[in-house]
Amino acid sequence: MNNNDIKVMVFLAYKNLVKSKTTFMVIVAVLAMSFLSITFFASIIDGLGYEFEEGMIKGQTGHLMIEPQEDHPYISNSENLMKNIRRIPGVVGVSRRLDASVVARHKSVEMGIPMLFIEPQNERKVSAYWDSIILGEYISEKDSDELLIGADLVKSYAQEDDTQKRLDVNVGDKITLSFSNGVVKEYKIKGIYKTGSRFSDDKLIVNFDEYQSIFGSSENIASNILVRLPERGMEEQYKTKIIDLGVTEQINNWQTKMGAVNQFVGSLQITNKITGTIGLLTAFATIYIIIFINVTNKRKQIGILKAVGIKKEIILGSYVLQSLTYGVTGVIIGNLLMQVLLSILSIHPLSMPIGDVVPILTKDRIITTTFTLILASLVAGIFPSKKAADENILDAIFGG
Repeated sequence: MNNNDIKVMVFLAYKNLVKSKTTFMVIVAVLAMSFLSITFFASIIDGLGYEFEEGMIKGQTGHLMIEPQEDHPYISNSENLMKNIRRIPGVVGVSRRLDASVVARHKSVEMGIPMLFIEPQNERKVSAYWDSIILGEYISEKDSDELLIGADLVKSYAQEDDTQKRLDVNVGDKITLSFSNGVVKEYKIKGIYKTGSRFSDDKLIVNFDEYQSIFGSSENIASNILVRLPERGMEEQYKTKIIDLGVTEQINNWQTKMGAVNQFVGSLQITNKITGTIGLLTAFATIYIIIFINVTNKRKQIGILKAVGIKKEIILGSYVLQSLTYGVTGVIIGNLLMQVLLSILSIHPLSMPIGDVVPILTKDRIITTTFTLILASLVAGIFPSKKAADENILDAIFGG
């Protein structure tokens, strides 16, 4: 195909686009909406998954979690281990915890609850508990008879249709705790916290030193040690540095502790793929039908063009060029609309039970969706155009 052929092909495509403004706007709108439907829902799912993961990192695991060796109930010499880890350049925070289960009683309600013994100051650099107090105050190292309670355990924070047993308590109320070794102690509720993660908001939290006074154990043990890093993606690098300190305990990345969350997010991703496929097929079918009708209505015109010597490759190329124009324009507009939506939602996040969710749209997803929709528009335009270009000249003229 020489330069003149290309010029004719571009001219025919331009004329068809200019004469069929309504068709152009409809197809572009369909593509833009398809782009939005694929990327917007996907960005919501990614944002939701990210929030779930952040909830686990800030509440349960840190970026790295050090746990006892197999057949060992606790990490021994935990204080020295923490000091050594803090010396590693870049480590944001290190905190140790002890786990227990208690039976809590208030008035006539009695229920088993997991309990977390924390170092309040160290936790500020590792978890979000201190920043998630919705009523009352955060505990301090000096508090020996006060605790924090998760919102999921408090009756007044339950959903209307939630029938799960909860404690009807508020800040300032006292609850009686019975420990596994027979110790019974009364604590006053100093604060109610709500991180937004159901994996974190179902616990009672007390000062780390309380464990020794209740169980009489060494103050140098820990159920686990949490390490907070500058950002995600640095886990393996710092894991190696911690191992180089001579640490023999298990060191796990946060990803390995995400079993239930990963299953949930995985289910959402399947839904996301189904929605994206439906959006893509809708765009393909719409473009195919519109171009098919457009080509069918121009059979006589195509026949005349072939009769005066215009090559069928030029005619086919002009319609392919039209389809490419539809695709490129559609995804550009869809991209612009998506960026506007993301800007709005970054200022006004979506309020969900797990917290405020900001949609996340990756460059890879934008590129993939862009090229997929453009390819779909090209393919959808080729089939009806090729059929019309291959048609016999007399059939095209007199059949149109």
